[in-house]
Amino acid sequence: MNKSVVKLQSYSQLPSLSLKWLSLKDHFIATVGPSSGQGRPLGNLLVLADATFQAQSRFPQHPHKDMEILTWVVKGVLQHYDDNGTDQSVPEKSLQLMSARDGIFHAEGNATNEEVRMLQIWINPQNKGGTPLVQQTSLEGNGLQCLAAPEGAPLVIRQNAWFYVANLENDAEEFFNIPQDKMAYAVSLGSLSWNDLHAQDGDGIFLSAGSIKVRGSGQAIIILQRDFDRASLSS
Repeated sequence: MNKSVVKLQSYSQLPSLSLKWLSLKDHFIATVGPSSGQGRPLGNLLVLADATFQAQSRFPQHPHKDMEILTWVVKGVLQHYDDNGTDQSVPEKSLQLMSARDGIFHAEGNATNEEVRMLQIWINPQNKGGTPLVQQTSLEGNGLQCLAAPEGAPLVIRQNAWFYVANLENDAEEFFNIPQDKMAYAVSLGSLSWNDLHAQDGDGIFLSAGSIKVRGSGQAIIILQRDFDRASLSS
């Protein structure tokens, strides 16, 4: 298999919001702040926000409908509240799925005295409607693991998209193959190289079909979808 084409999207160039209690970078459609609503999705991947909550802070309650929302906790413990009575702690290296379906009001925040960093991913669902669902799972052991998928994963999402994550320590290596009919978007957390191209912490990465070698120390996030837009890798 040929090597995947790797194209970086620099963290430093992403639309940003900086408040006393929250700092945020948006990889695709901007969620809040002066760039809100701007940007374009990558297929069914609408939003990928890299947010850090300061101690004892909370994003106000707000609604979602017909959206698959994945939240990966990079550091700290995130607290989730919703109008279905959920009061859920999501610890570091855990993934939460909130399938909004017919509609849900929720808030998230930091009830601790340490910073909390999270990635929040919004995916347009294939099927709509139904009772809202909130679930979570955690990364266990070593290796690149699929934590959310249309089937056969700890969290089942209502779209043909796959969420993989790996924790790498002490200059470790992980290998991943993207099938010919797929492409991926990755987030590099820590100090990692992707097919020997070094990425800064928080950089986004477009990946074409082919083989990937990830090396270094940090967390590798890969969101796999069908290949709908080759031009995004060549522009």
